[in-house]
Amino acid sequence: MKNTIRFIASLLIMLSFLPAFSEAAMNELKVHFIDVGQGEAVFIQAPNGKNMLVDGGPKTAGKTVVSFLQNKGVKKLDYVVATHPDADHIGGLVDVLNSFQVGHFLDSGKVHTTQTYYELLQLVDKKNIPFTVPKELDKIALDPHMIIRVLHVNEQADDTNDASIVLKATYNQVSFLLMADASADIEEEIRSKYNVQATVLENGHHGSDTSSSAAFISNVKPSVAILSYGKNNTYGHPSSIVEKRLQNVGSKIYRTAVDCNISVTTNGVKYAVATSCGKSASPLSTSGKTADKAPAKQSPIQSKPAPIKQTSFKNCTELRKVYPKGVGKSHPAYQAKMDRDKDGWACER
Repeated sequence: MKNTIRFIASLLIMLSFLPAFSEAAMNELKVHFIDVGQGEAVFIQAPNGKNMLVDGGPKTAGKTVVSFLQNKGVKKLDYVVATHPDADHIGGLVDVLNSFQVGHFLDSGKVHTTQTYYELLQLVDKKNIPFTVPKELDKIALDPHMIIRVLHVNEQADDTNDASIVLKATYNQVSFLLMADASADIEEEIRSKYNVQATVLENGHHGSDTSSSAAFISNVKPSVAILSYGKNNTYGHPSSIVEKRLQNVGSKIYRTAVDCNISVTTNGVKYAVATSCGKSASPLSTSGKTADKAPAKQSPIQSKPAPIKQTSFKNCTELRKVYPKGVGKSHPAYQAKMDRDKDGWACER
């Protein structure tokens, strides 16, 4: 009898530790790819309720990102990651840091002389937010039931894009690979060292053909591919070649310029994709091999070029009256002297 009582008591003690784990394990991970126009912003809601924002789009999208987070009930961001200092990734973070408490700020460490990057760093310092430049293979402790690992970062890179913090987030059987603006050379470096296979791939550099090599896509074999870019952008993003590569491995392609905000919800085994416009929500899918799936039958999106207005300006103040967001290198109004940070975009705010 005494042995039975002892056994039951021991069992009750063991079971007392299970609810917290079981509850967390049953909770869902939500990853949102926010429509910020020509830029990138990814919001992660971990199963334990913590939040992480990866990039914030251009400065013009700051209020959009803040509104999106507020609509999700966000009061605090446990982590904010600036993958690299280009304005189309960090501009919106100024509004974000002014609107929310931030627990940790992660930065590539790549020095950039733009006013936007300087303003952001000043804000981090003013608010006394813990600032870290992560190292390759560092883990981000967002949720004990997830693994979020840095697969690449390089503050010494010659190019800001190749300084990008690349993240792989894994929740049980479902994983997300966030490539920021990493080039094909960086992709090759990463896939030679690590397992890059992932359920969801946010393609590098907005679907540009400078990223998303055929070899890399074949290694990742994503069930879902996310292309984050703005309508009628002057860069020609995304590349139809990249879209074809994704179709060849059976990826379902989603585009922020077409589908608006894209949300992937998963319990760690199955996942569902929902969009705020365009395609309706996809049914719950089981993560696994994509080789058995038929290629997605989608035509490449052909962006219509923006109408050309005035092309000659004395300075950025005059140019912004006609082109409020500035102009890219391929635009007739672009002048190298107005591109002070040499990032291929003149007169951006």
